[in-house]
Amino acid sequence: QFEGKDLDGNSVSSSLFADNAFTVVNFWFSGCKPCVDEMDDLNALNQRIQEQGGEVIGINTETLMQRGNIAAARQILEQAGAAFRNIYFDSASDAGKFRPRHYGFPTTCVVDRQGNIVGEPIMGGIDNEDNAAALQKLIDEALAQSQQ
Repeated sequence: QFEGKDLDGNSVSSSLFADNAFTVVNFWFSGCKPCVDEMDDLNALNQRIQEQGGEVIGINTETLMQRGNIAAARQILEQAGAAFRNIYFDSASDAGKFRPRHYGFPTTCVVDRQGNIVGEPIMGGIDNEDNAAALQKLIDEALAQSQQ
């Protein structure tokens, strides 16, 4: 559960999961080269999965700790041409407490319509063929659940 904002200042909450058949959530930070390198892949994924009722959401973990990092995150997204939504929220929220469990970046997970994580989070970039295949499997699983 969380309430927060996107990087443009619009309010968001965990209800965004209910609006999507599934949501791909990508945790990244500004100084992470693999994180920044996969932004174009995430943007392409977002465009592709919208047809299936899905959405990619980015969470720059530095924006959870220091709101001053929002401008840096926005700049990276702009330079990468990444138009998918990025959000931030209180690090003391349930979602914020999930973040410290990540030991590698980037980390990507799939969340179903009820806000449950499907399968295990994927450590490393989705530009890696094995990670891309694992992500697609999780998306397929979440999509099948949403159609039941």
